[in-house]
Amino acid sequence: MEFFDYFARLLGMDPTQLPVYVRVMTFIVPVVIVVYFTCLIVSKVKKAVKIVRHVTKGIRVKEDAGLSADEVRAISTGALYAYQQGGYTDVMDLDLDESRLSTILSEWWDINDRDSAIDTIDYLCEAPSQNILPLVYSVCSASDKEAAMQTLVDDINNNPDFKDLPDGSERAKSLIETVKARISNLNSQYDSLVSAGVISSTSDIKRLGVIAWDAGRLNFVARAAMQKGYLTSEECKKYVNHAFEMSKSAGYDSWKDFANSYMLGRTMWNGECNMGGLAEDLLTKPQSPWVRFPWEDMRH
Repeated sequence: MEFFDYFARLLGMDPTQLPVYVRVMTFIVPVVIVVYFTCLIVSKVKKAVKIVRHVTKGIRVKEDAGLSADEVRAISTGALYAYQQGGYTDVMDLDLDESRLSTILSEWWDINDRDSAIDTIDYLCEAPSQNILPLVYSVCSASDKEAAMQTLVDDINNNPDFKDLPDGSERAKSLIETVKARISNLNSQYDSLVSAGVISSTSDIKRLGVIAWDAGRLNFVARAAMQKGYLTSEECKKYVNHAFEMSKSAGYDSWKDFANSYMLGRTMWNGECNMGGLAEDLLTKPQSPWVRFPWEDMRH
């Protein structure tokens, strides 16, 4: 209680005359503050360690000579996610440490068995972020964003696909909230996206789309599920090839377009990107699968 006594005397109070519960609370509060700031510091240190790990490891590659150029390209549609998490970028096996793998699948993706893995991966196959982009873009590109948002809300609420379902109103409300969140994320980060060279104008949002974000996550989650034993290698390969076909359907001219689409999707999803350095490494480092197997060569 020495801290309490010192503090009480500073305020001109006699600590011996105060109720016990006040003395106890005044002792507990500083402890809580210390614990809070300790946790905050630990969190910052963990993030710093993660950055250092990427810097020291660099881009992890195996350069398997048994894989064709297009097989490596298919695998490396998940390169940004794999690089971010410290996995291999050019072979099916991510080789993540077990604790990291469990955190990603269980805590981040709610995948704990084969069924939940397949459900999540099949959902990603549907390109959920790209599907919602036209709704987001209709507001972001409008001169009167408030009016455009109201029109969008009315259209969703009056959509017969929702009105004919028992839980249609809840689904419509959920979609509206999701769209509003994605719009807010893009609006708040628009200047940062321009400064980083991800986009140069609002029209680039439509041009690039966010297929790469959907495909990159599909690729990575399937490979992570395979490493965990939830998918066979053949099942994983099927999903990786599907992600590759999704990417090719977007009409990108280069891996840079792919990277910008991925970063745009990530920003739309969570309101920040912080992937520019990783993308630059993959676009420029000689060992990167993106450098070894250019996107442009695939079109000839």
